[in-house]
Amino acid sequence: MAVGEHNQYLRLQLGSISYLLPGTSGYNIEQRDNLVINKSPEGNVAAWRTVRTARYPAYCLDATLRVTRHHHWYRAVFLEALPHAVGIVVDEVQLLPSAETTITPFIPLGLPPTHLGHLFSGAWVTGNQVMLVFEPKAFVSYLQSLGNV
Repeated sequence: MAVGEHNQYLRLQLGSISYLLPGTSGYNIEQRDNLVINKSPEGNVAAWRTVRTARYPAYCLDATLRVTRHHHWYRAVFLEALPHAVGIVVDEVQLLPSAETTITPFIPLGLPPTHLGHLFSGAWVTGNQVMLVFEPKAFVSYLQSLGNV
């Protein structure tokens, strides 16, 4: 399912934490059944999306964005990137219209963890819950770096 509209956010549930991905980034949501699962205990890749003769990796991250391996997920979100898409497996995914979200931009303290900057560019506070908003290019760079480990 290809999506990515400017007037929405994609809520990504990783463990007990939700993050938001702006609709300005292009992405595809894939069902687990449509992916090739990595059954080997080696490596960081949880699954691959196969398109023609190419394989695109999807990584399983915990709530603190560290690589983990668990098998209780049903979808992966693949972000458009060069040289190829890169994915993250999620516990839950939900489209949120921007009219329902009020994002407060911020610049995180400290050195950025990627050469394209910080992973987050804003936050949405709703009730007693805070959801950080991914900076798409930096998040893609972070995911791509997991394949170099």
